[in-house]
Amino acid sequence: MKRKVMGVPAFLIGEDMVVGLDTEKIEALLDFTIQSCPGCRIRMRVPKNKGTLMVTCPKCRHKMKIST
Repeated sequence: MKRKVMGVPAFLIGEDMVVGLDTEKIEALLDFTIQSCPGCRIRMRVPKNKGTLMVTCPKCRHKMKIST
């Protein structure tokens, strides 16, 4: 309300304001992606722009390589 944005969802990500549900813009501004574990289907956050990572699922301990 301080920014005079009312009636639609508004997100403040860092210094950027996203008005409405523009999912592409929101995903571009976030510094992580959501990946699903092939073993147990739990969803987890994986950082962007880190190259190839070896990720271990916190629930089932399945290990996988993910390119970011």
